[in-house]
Amino acid sequence: MSENPNDPNDPNDPNRTDGPLTPQPQSSGSRAAETLDEITSTLRDLFSRVPDTVSKAVERAINVRDTTVLIRLSDESSDKLDTLVSAGVFRSRAEAAAFLIEEGIKAQAPLFQRIQNKLGEIEKLREELRTSISPEMPK
Repeated sequence: MSENPNDPNDPNDPNRTDGPLTPQPQSSGSRAAETLDEITSTLRDLFSRVPDTVSKAVERAINVRDTTVLIRLSDESSDKLDTLVSAGVFRSRAEAAAFLIEEGIKAQAPLFQRIQNKLGEIEKLREELRTSISPEMPK
């Protein structure tokens, strides 16, 4: 079998440019549209996951509560809780309040640390006073 080295239909020709795996030229508009579609698809996917992520974080925060506290709120604060419930972010005002209190505590962590440090100092002073008054006094 003789082969013609210049045969344009030779499937083994490394210079062949019309095979099924050869990328076909595209117009820049077509590539831009595909890129835009890919970006749009990625963003839609990302944003569709955000509510799940937020709701999972809220659910975790809600499920770790084990203490009940009765509080009085201003009308404005109560309305804000109602807004969160109406929007479907929380199932109840209690869940919304618990979440906001927890987030407020986290946001004020440096304040709570300073208070804890001062309470430690106060306890040391109390201990000094107890031992100075009566060294045998029970603690």
